[in-house]
Amino acid sequence: MKKVLIGMLALVMCLGFVSCNKESTPNMADIVAKAKADGANWSVDEWKDAYKQMMQAAKPMMLELQEVMKSMDNGGDDSDAANAAKFAEAMAKIQELQKKYGDVEKLMDEFDSIAKGTENGKKVSEDDEWAKSVAKELGLPEDL
Repeated sequence: MKKVLIGMLALVMCLGFVSCNKESTPNMADIVAKAKADGANWSVDEWKDAYKQMMQAAKPMMLELQEVMKSMDNGGDDSDAANAAKFAEAMAKIQELQKKYGDVEKLMDEFDSIAKGTENGKKVSEDDEWAKSVAKELGLPEDL
């Protein structure tokens, strides 16, 4: 009986750890609000964590934008008509993304502005190598 109870306890603990480990998409507005309130006191590592959360929150939008950019490839047809059609289609998709993601760009700009207003935030915002490594880690496109 004791072994059964210990086994059940272990199973419950494992289920708890698994359910707690699921990553949820961070809320950009919350991150910006925290940066406004406490960013001046953050260390470089805290700024890196906040930047990573912002990138993670923007990932769905960035991936969709990458798809739009890929759709502009006209398969070697360089005619003006083909280019115009692809451009018009891409612009319509971009407008849909703007509606869908609303204030993402505004929040990203505000966050970056807050970061650049602090010594440690500025260090992180200017660290291109770190940003590239995080983008790669998160599976974000290199060209965005």
